[in-house]
Amino acid sequence: MTMYHFKNLMVGLALGQQDKAKIRYAGLVSWVASSEKIIFTHIIDHGKIPINSEAGALSSLEKTTKDLMKKLVEEYYDGRPATRVEYHVIMGSPLVEIDILRDLREKEVDLLVLGRISGKFTGRETVPVKISREAACSTLYVPSEVKPRTNQPEDINILVPVNFSEKAADAMELAVDFAVAHEIPRIYCAHIYDVPLGYYKRGKEYEEFAEVMGKVAEKKFLEFIEKIDLKGVYVKPIIFRLKKKVHAAIAKTVEEYGIDLVIIGSRGKKAAARFLLDSVTEQLIRATKKPLLSYKKKGKDMSLLEALLRL
Repeated sequence: MTMYHFKNLMVGLALGQQDKAKIRYAGLVSWVASSEKIIFTHIIDHGKIPINSEAGALSSLEKTTKDLMKKLVEEYYDGRPATRVEYHVIMGSPLVEIDILRDLREKEVDLLVLGRISGKFTGRETVPVKISREAACSTLYVPSEVKPRTNQPEDINILVPVNFSEKAADAMELAVDFAVAHEIPRIYCAHIYDVPLGYYKRGKEYEEFAEVMGKVAEKKFLEFIEKIDLKGVYVKPIIFRLKKKVHAAIAKTVEEYGIDLVIIGSRGKKAAARFLLDSVTEQLIRATKKPLLSYKKKGKDMSLLEALLRL
């Protein structure tokens, strides 16, 4: 069995050493998923495009950029020989996000590979966040400093944070597929519950109510996991009370359990889902030093922009 979900990949390159990990992980995915194509892409900053943007000048700039991309890929890429490698240059513009989304759709990209979003979370949408939110494909964020703990696929530790939603189930099913394909015997599954501020209205002390909430969480976990075909894979539950921000709690769990890959279900582009991406996923991308896959089942929760691009 293979991860059939990711046939076509697009990898965003910055043309520097920070691309090393992204290129290597793209090669790893090509083996795992028997990928058909990887498109290495670079966006030329709008300010670096010559004022004299005649066809000849732009062609020369594009060729120079592709040569730099090929040099990096030749140095770090060790992917599946049958996977086709292509290079794509995008000229930056005020509407670059729409250009990228159009390319993702036209090239039928299943997985977008990006670097880790750096800096403190401000709530402002960066281009990578905008793209990963609006695109119909999944996104793999690879920190530039990441170093694989093991070269043996069966030793990889996967963590799936869940909130018992349909998207969380999608992420768990993907993790199971990955585990079965590489004979990984166990997946870690984390659920973090919180004690509501109005707990005292129930006539209970904090610790007493926290214990009740913990038992409810355990019951919901069992109900959640029973609906998923685990295909013989053991799921290790990690259920604990929230004592700090959710993304920090998950990041700590990643370190404590030696996690190599985090798979989190994307909740799409609905208004109610924006908070989750901003407050958890994006901050987790900044906080953890391990690759994070924001999994989005293609064809679900199509955004308005995606719908318009399909017209």
